[in-house]
Amino acid sequence: MPYADWTHILIPGDPVAQGRPRFYPVGKPGKQHMAAVDPPKSKRWKAHAQDHMRSEVDQPADRLDPIRLELMAVFACPKSDYRKRTPRPRRSHTKRPDIDNVLKAVLDAGTGVLWIDDDQVCEVHARKIIGAQDEAPRVELSYAVILPEELP
Repeated sequence: MPYADWTHILIPGDPVAQGRPRFYPVGKPGKQHMAAVDPPKSKRWKAHAQDHMRSEVDQPADRLDPIRLELMAVFACPKSDYRKRTPRPRRSHTKRPDIDNVLKAVLDAGTGVLWIDDDQVCEVHARKIIGAQDEAPRVELSYAVILPEELP
């Protein structure tokens, strides 16, 4: 069975979860509405991620293409966990941020760059780990178009 080609992207730096939007009144009194604004940390990380995504991809996938996505968020090993004799290996990251919020930030960053809209992503495998001692924090992202032959 043929498989689509995978595209691999490395986004260096600490993974950041999509923060909660802040709402502010916009417009003249009597005709105001609320506008949602991305938190600055999320906005900066998504711009950083999009720069790395653009360097790897010429144009987004077609609007009709279903997308398969694999994501690994590698967090830095805390300095308090460092060991001299037996360096810490990789291990599962079981604290905040939640994996779904990290995934949401990646999906939002990929919109318009890797895919037209994040509703095209219909298969996801995501994990978050604490990297080995001295391992650089990053987000590793791989995606591919799901071919009709691959559907069940």
